[in-house]
Amino acid sequence: MNRIKAATLAAALVLAAPAAALAHAKMTASKPADGSTVAAGVSEIELSFSKPLRLSMVHVRDARKHDVALKGSLPTTFGPVVKLSTDALTPGSYEVSWTAVAEDGHVMKGAFAFAVKAHAPPAK
Repeated sequence: MNRIKAATLAAALVLAAPAAALAHAKMTASKPADGSTVAAGVSEIELSFSKPLRLSMVHVRDARKHDVALKGSLPTTFGPVVKLSTDALTPGSYEVSWTAVAEDGHVMKGAFAFAVKAHAPPAK
């Protein structure tokens, strides 16, 4: 009888655990936003996540699949927002791919893309 009570209690505790505690972190936003077109001169890329994590790898690649150099190194601490600096991006398409580890040890990967438009010529 005690085994049945213990099993019932254990099942109830598992079912009652908040979903948020069981959910893994995910990317919630980026700047520039996925699929967006931004003005030339962008030199910062920001990734926002639902929970603190640490990026272990990130690549910013242009349309020719060439890596864009990042200024500085990746943060070594866990946080919900990561900002990456580059030289001013020239017009074209870019893809940002990343790998991160959450505080619970879960490894995630993701990617997003955006475009940088050329400066408009001056009006005559």
